[in-house]
Amino acid sequence: MSNFTDFFPAAGGGGLTPKFEEFNSSGTFTPTQALIDAGGYIEIFLVGGGGRGGASSTPGQGGEVLIKKMYLTSTTGCSITIGGGATSDNSFGSSSTFSGSSAGGSDLTAVGGSGNTNPQEKLSPGWGSPTGAAAGNGVFGYGGGSSGGTAAGFGQAKANSGQGGRSSVNGGSGYCLIKWYE
Repeated sequence: MSNFTDFFPAAGGGGLTPKFEEFNSSGTFTPTQALIDAGGYIEIFLVGGGGRGGASSTPGQGGEVLIKKMYLTSTTGCSITIGGGATSDNSFGSSSTFSGSSAGGSDLTAVGGSGNTNPQEKLSPGWGSPTGAAAGNGVFGYGGGSSGGTAAGFGQAKANSGQGGRSSVNGGSGYCLIKWYE
């Protein structure tokens, strides 16, 4: 008869430890050697800056929200730019970027939200809402659209939310969350 440890030599519940890093302002994500040794798998949650409307008929659109998975192959730093929210009426928020190609991955751009009647093409539901209609709620509230008049939507964009702002209310700045295992 064999010993239990012959079949299960790594008793004790080993495994990979989840890690994450948040970016509320621009910076650099530097993959660890342990991340690369574990296969280089990362998950990125990237939000563009929110736009700012100019009247109840043109409320600000939220920034785009991207959720992407990729593999990195080196410990070279990846620059991250966090897009600013729009600060004047009828203006666009800035895009947020993740430069993963420097470490063997992909580059990502989450576009900033519109502040006028020409909405940006984007993947997430963050349109602004004129009177009578509901605004797009974004993804987990990130990148949601602002309300106009009595319509449902975000009235005051929060920092690092990518939410749109209405007239005289700045759009929310962007955000980035990176998760990995090592």
